[in-house]
Amino acid sequence: MFGQTKPPDVAALVKTALGDGIVPYAAVKPVVADFTGDGKPDLAVVVDFNKKLNAWLKRGTVILNLDSPSLDRMHLDNEQHFCFGLLILDDMRPESKSIFYGCFTGWHLISGTKAALDLDMESGSTLRLYNDGTRYRTRIVRKN
Repeated sequence: MFGQTKPPDVAALVKTALGDGIVPYAAVKPVVADFTGDGKPDLAVVVDFNKKLNAWLKRGTVILNLDSPSLDRMHLDNEQHFCFGLLILDDMRPESKSIFYGCFTGWHLISGTKAALDLDMESGSTLRLYNDGTRYRTRIVRKN
C-alpha cells in the first residue's frame, strides 16, 4: 500500500510519539491508510495509556475525547474510565500526532479518497472518526 516496501515498525513509532511504556494494543491490528487525503500513508493504532493519562493532561497534552460529539479536549475533571487510546500519526511521523481517548471495542476501516474509522463503542453505537481536511471529527453512523 502507498508504495511502501516494508511495513512500519509500529512499536517504535508509538514509543517515539508517546514515550516509554506505551505499546500498541496487540488485540487490535494497526491500520495504514490515508486519513487526511494528502496521498501519504497515515498510521492508526490502539494503545493503552491509562496510567499516564492524568500526568499527560496535567502537562497539557492534547487528548481528544471520543465520548464528546465535538471531540472536545479532555481535562483533568473529565470522567475517565478504563478505556483505550487511539493514536493517529499523519504521514507516519511521530511529531504529527492526534491522540484520542474513549471506550471502544474495535474498529473497521472505511476506504475512500480519505479513509475513516468506524469505532464500535462500548455503548453499542458506531462512531465514524474522519478528517474533514482541517481536523478530525466524529459522527454517529449507528445508534444502539
